[in-house]
Parts: sequence; structure tokens; C-alpha cells
Amino acid sequence: MRPVKRRSLLSVIAVAPLAACVREPEPSPPPSPFQPTPTPSLWPDRPGDLTSVEAVIFDGAFGRGYVDLAANALTSEFPSVKVTVSAVTNITAELAARFEDGATPPDLIDNSGADQLAVAQMVDDFLPLDDVIACENSQGELISDTLYANALDPGIVNDKLISIPYALSVYGLWYSGATFAEQGWAVPTAWDEMLALGAEAKAIDTFLFAWGDGAAHYYQELAISSAIKEGGDEVRVALDNLEPDGWSHPAVSGVLEQLEACVAAGLVLYGGAFQAAQAEWSENRRALFYPSGAWIVHEVADHTADGFEMMASPVPTLTSSPTLPIAAVHSTATEAFLVPARAANPEGGKALLRSILNPEVAQEFTRTNLMPTVVRNSVPTDLESSALDSQTRLLADAGDNVFSWRFADYYGLAPEQDLLWAQFLSGQLTALSLANQLQALSDRVRNDPTVERYTVS
Repeated sequence: MRPVKRRSLLSVIAVAPLAACVREPEPSPPPSPFQPTPTPSLWPDRPGDLTSVEAVIFDGAFGRGYVDLAANALTSEFPSVKVTVSAVTNITAELAARFEDGATPPDLIDNSGADQLAVAQMVDDFLPLDDVIACENSQGELISDTLYANALDPGIVNDKLISIPYALSVYGLWYSGATFAEQGWAVPTAWDEMLALGAEAKAIDTFLFAWGDGAAHYYQELAISSAIKEGGDEVRVALDNLEPDGWSHPAVSGVLEQLEACVAAGLVLYGGAFQAAQAEWSENRRALFYPSGAWIVHEVADHTADGFEMMASPVPTLTSSPTLPIAAVHSTATEAFLVPARAANPEGGKALLRSILNPEVAQEFTRTNLMPTVVRNSVPTDLESSALDSQTRLLADAGDNVFSWRFADYYGLAPEQDLLWAQFLSGQLTALSLANQLQALSDRVRNDPTVERYTVS
């Protein structure tokens, strides 16, 4: 197991020639079962190559526009190619049957959302993607040289790059800079201060937090981030490695108890469906904070009050002297793109993925969604945004103290965890009961010999 280290437009887009990889293959005899298949860099120029590409994209905060842009660029370069892009809200529900025997999955999948495919149980269903980043982009640069360091780590299993994450998300507590300025408030850095601020907010009929159905697990991200900062890397390692005592670590227990106190004090607003709950925070300003990754900025763009001034802060810690600095943040690349091994045209799927990694598409993604991609220099220089500035500041302040984990998504635990967090946030579960049931989910995966596990250090 591989240890994972922490830490205008269409007319000007020029797709890199698909033969522009590190080297051209020498002529060789027809492939046999014991030889690698021809490099997809030659697609679609070989006799018999399929030129119809199907992509299925998660229809979430980022929509499908950036993939459509990449598809249009690809078909402009190769008029014989036809790309079909479909957007769905539940990846597993829509695609599970297409991975069954005799079925054919899409050529490219954006595996995201609460109902994403459990990659841990499907590793052999996907192709390695090292050859994708070994090619040149539209500017003649090796794609691998254009990506942020360690940005692809979430996609590596057993030394194989089986997925390429795209959106570089910074996590934190999102809030209205204008509201805090009007009230003369500072964002708390410790949980006791957070509870005190909650009491002040309650006095003016405002909640501290808001949550909604389908996004209750956002509070798991808040809890884990806070516990890692308080207790250090041992917390991250224990949870990500599914260790038997991961959820009983004192730092984890302490944070869960603070959240339980927030619920008991009536500081947490249930807003119904998650989008309605988000609007209660961003449009109606009924809550001060919403924990999330940076996708929230675009997701609530049509439901944000005028003059809101979207900003993010690091999550609080239990004490004023945590193991990691208070400025430490959780950041990771999301929106994992996969190429199924049994797709009708996997080489076409890889070609579309290379187009998505072109700088022009990456910049348009950032302009639209107000968050960077794994492609360096993807932030347009003329773009002004308090939300984007806030993300840049968080990463700069954190320095090397950036951490991440992936067990919930990789092992497909998010849906079950979300249900438990919904019960907790509505007062039906205590902190101890929540921890015990979350541990039971981790134990189940750890003890399942059919699951392809990873280890971190």
C-alpha cells in the first residue's frame, strides 16, 4: 500500500495535438495479451479508433460548463469527434448498472457528490491515468509540470494514478465579512469563543450554524479538521487508516462535545433541504457560519444577499495552543475524473480529460466558480473576489500546515455518515453515540477483506 504524504474563449482555445506526449512509440507488432495497448496519444488517428466520446458529469455546484468547453475544444481540433456530456445528480444510482457484467460504462466520469462510486471496491474497473499527465497541454507544456505538488495524491492507489481530481478546494467556516464588520465581531479561533459568539448571535435572533438534509456530513469535515489541528497528525492518521480507536481520540471527543453543546444551546439551525439551508445562511442571514469547501461560493451565487462579502476562516480549536497552528487548514483536490477500463472508448475519455486540464479551461473554471484548480496559475489576473482572496489568504497563512484525508469518499461512507450527522445535529444522538457509530462504520470497512485499502503516514 502506498503511503500518502500530506501536506472570447472557444475561438482561441487550441487543443494540444494528441500525439504530443513525451515520446512517440516505435512501430510494433499488433498487441497481444502480454503487451501494453497502444498509447492513447495517437487517438483518433489509428484505423478503427472510435471517435464518439461519452462523459458523465456530477451535476453539482460546478455544473457542466467547463466540461462542455473542453469538449467543444476537442471537437474543434478534431471535427470527426463527437462528444456527449451528461450531467447527473447521483453518480452511483445512475451508473452502477453500467459496471455490471455485459454492460458498458461511460468513457469519462466525474465521480463527485454524496452518492459517488465507492472506488475502493472498484479499483480494477478503472485505468491508470499516468499517460494523461505525461502529455503536453495546449501551451506545449507537460501536464505533469503544470499541476500543484501533491494535488494528485487523492487519486493514487497502490502506486497507480486511477483518478485525476480537478477542483482545488480550501475548507473552512464561510461567513459574511460585512455582517462581522457591522457587528464588530472577530471570527473565533477556539470553541469556547465560538459558543460565546453563538450566545451573542442568539440574542439578535441569529443562529451560529445552519445545516440541511444531504449536507449534514459537512459538520464531520468541520469536526475532523478541528480535531486534527488540536491533536496533530496522529488524529488524521488514525481516522484515515480506519484504526480501531480513531473516533475515540481525546481531540475528536472534545470537538464532538463542543458541537453537542452548540446543538443543546439551540445555536444550530435546521433549514430543510441543503440548498434551502444554505439560502437561510447566505441570503436570509439567519446563521453566521456554514462549514464547507470552496464550492459553496458558486453553489449559493444566486442565493447570496447583496453586500454579503463572502469570506472563509480556519476552523476553531479546543485550546489556544493546539498541536498544529491555528492557521492550519484542510485543503484537497476534489471532482475526481475516472476512465473506466471497459468503456467503449477509454482513449477518447483520456483525450477529453487532457482537454479539461488545459490552462484555458482551468481559468474559465476558476472565473466561473471562484476557486482554483489543480492546474497552477489557473486564477485569472483580472478576477476580483473576496471569496477567492480569502482562499488565497488561508493557504498563504497555513504555509506547510495543510492537511487532508479521504477515507469517507474513498470507501463510500459519506451517505451513511451523513445520516448519522443529521441525527446528531437534530439532537437525536449524543456525541458519544455518534462517535461509536462512526467508528462502527470504519471498523466494518477495515475488517472487509474485499476492500482495497490504502495507508497514510
